[in-house]
Amino acid sequence: MVKSTDDNYLYASMLPEYFPQLEVSEMSDETLFPGDWFEQMRDVQRTVLATGEEGVVELSRASANHYQVCHCTIQAYETVPGSPAILMTFVDLTMERKREETLKALLRELSHRSKNLLAIVQSIANQTARTSTDLEQFVVSFRGRIAAMSSAQDLVTDSNWRGAMLKELAGRQLSRYVEPSDPRVLMEGEDILLEPNAATHIGLALHELIANAIAYGALSNPDGKISLNFVPLDPGKFEIRWEEEIGASSNPDVEPDGEVDASFGSTVLQRVVPAALDGEAEYEIGPGHVHYRLVFGV
Repeated sequence: MVKSTDDNYLYASMLPEYFPQLEVSEMSDETLFPGDWFEQMRDVQRTVLATGEEGVVELSRASANHYQVCHCTIQAYETVPGSPAILMTFVDLTMERKREETLKALLRELSHRSKNLLAIVQSIANQTARTSTDLEQFVVSFRGRIAAMSSAQDLVTDSNWRGAMLKELAGRQLSRYVEPSDPRVLMEGEDILLEPNAATHIGLALHELIANAIAYGALSNPDGKISLNFVPLDPGKFEIRWEEEIGASSNPDVEPDGEVDASFGSTVLQRVVPAALDGEAEYEIGPGHVHYRLVFGV
């Protein structure tokens, strides 16, 4: 836009769409720059005319439905020698600023999630160390738990941080130990999208159940059986039910009464995961049988 020193607009072209689309003869600072933009533009124009130096102003406005950002460069200009005027050039930065704000929000969310994950890793390391009898046992147990978390995070990342589908999460955890066609495992029920925090903790819970089943339970025996059911309850509630029939054991680590050793796993299943999901859990280990039920909000 070109404006004379007597406040008359001489030329305008290709203004951003959120400026009033007026004929040049109808233009004035009051009609073009309503609200707080008016004072900003007038102040910079006066400074440019007084000093002859280029002025820059960023016009921004945000509301519930609109976000507008425009970069304006203002220069002293002569239409003809001896006839001073002002040349104003506008660059619409609305989409660029929206992308920047979105990126900042994503980085804040990533930082928050990273801190949460590091806190979980630290807790797992501490608890695993307390229940390990030697370094080799610690390394094996810790590595398995971190791998379970990593697998859940892969699904969350693949969904652009929306979360993870429950059946795919369970399938990934199981596939690390058994073939998808293993007849000892039956998985059925309804699928849901778990938010990222739920995906991380449910992935960890499933890992503890599967690892115990491999070491001491149904998956250590050819005739063991596992039933994993996903059931919607009342509106806003969901249930994961794990039923494990250990079967005739040939594993010397299994006690005669069939009970499964679940020291750290028990803490994860009964306390850590329900607390993280604001839910509740039941964990029962009896002769030849393991039962786990987790109810949480969705």
